[in-house]
Amino acid sequence: MSTARLRGGQARQDELLAATLDVLRETGYDRLTIDAVVARARASKATVYRRWPNKAALVVAAFTQAVEHIPDPPDTGSLRDDLVAVLDGLMLELDRLGDVMIGLIGELRRSPELAEAMRTGFIAARREMMTLVFERGRHRGEFDEDASLDTIWYLGPALVFFRTLMLGDPVDKTYIRHVVDDIVLPVLRPHRTG
Repeated sequence: MSTARLRGGQARQDELLAATLDVLRETGYDRLTIDAVVARARASKATVYRRWPNKAALVVAAFTQAVEHIPDPPDTGSLRDDLVAVLDGLMLELDRLGDVMIGLIGELRRSPELAEAMRTGFIAARREMMTLVFERGRHRGEFDEDASLDTIWYLGPALVFFRTLMLGDPVDKTYIRHVVDDIVLPVLRPHRTG
């Protein structure tokens, strides 16, 4: 197969996945149909079904592609500044994909394939980034050696997610700094606060 044809096939796939996200934003998962996606992408059902066997597989592919590119973990030399940078990036990601995630949250219990994509395609990569940031801080002596990173790594992201996706409240740089300075760092450094 020629390189141009492969690029054309990838471009068509990208169009279908982008159309899937657009339709998902408008309708939610339950009301998303293959018909709506192909109409948006000006494609045929056969084009979709050649690549993905059903709606769930199509949505998983669209979501996975949308979240697969994450920046390298920051390394400012300061745990506080690294955490702020990571959560700022998460805030921007939620600005871009929060409405899609809202449409998928209710489906996670019913779709093991989608739940697995969320865990391995989104959460695991962000956990790895947060863990690396914390490990660098630990090596620099910025917090207690016995801090439980298995729990602490998701404290900041959980607060940002909950505020954005569940409450619908805005998250801005001021809120990010509040989470880092007043919640995450005091949990890591209990003997240094007060």
